Amino acid sequence: MATRTFTAPKAFITINAKPAGYIRNISFTENINRADVQGLGNLTKQEVPATMYTCTFTTDFFFISFDEPEVVEMINRFGGVEPFKNTLTLGEFPFSITFYSRTATTLDPNTKLVTEIDRAGQTVAILRECFIDNQSFTLAEGGIASLTTSGRYLEPVTFVQ
Repeated sequence: MATRTFTAPKAFITINAKPAGYIRNISFTENINRADVQGLGNLTKQEVPATMYTCTFTTDFFFISFDEPEVVEMINRFGGVEPFKNTLTLGEFPFSITFYSRTATTLDPNTKLVTEIDRAGQTVAILRECFIDNQSFTLAEGGIASLTTSGRYLEPVTFVQ
């Protein structure tokens, strides 16, 4: 089968292995910060070594409840204000976000239909050791409530060949 573009209907996203089916969009960005090395008597830079690597993500969900498993995996808001603040200051639990591309496992040549799929068929990317920086709840007239979460993750995304 020919290689095809990765599209939203093919995507299957999990947060700590919990399906996150109500995600409207998700993005991640990785930035390399570099320092300039330029000695006296040189007009141009001699080196630009990497000095920091930052990784950020943003997710936007159709809001169902703060009790949804994938939302609880990101940051648990149940149990009261003091336990919540203590968790933030004394021991947050990181989480992972995994992007999969669904793949066909069974094709029926007679009906020309895909009759079975593997939801986690091919791993596209894994964001490891994620931490929340911001959560925003939105409800607008004529719209569906949404929960937008952004944060950072510690390990760059790499790909295995």
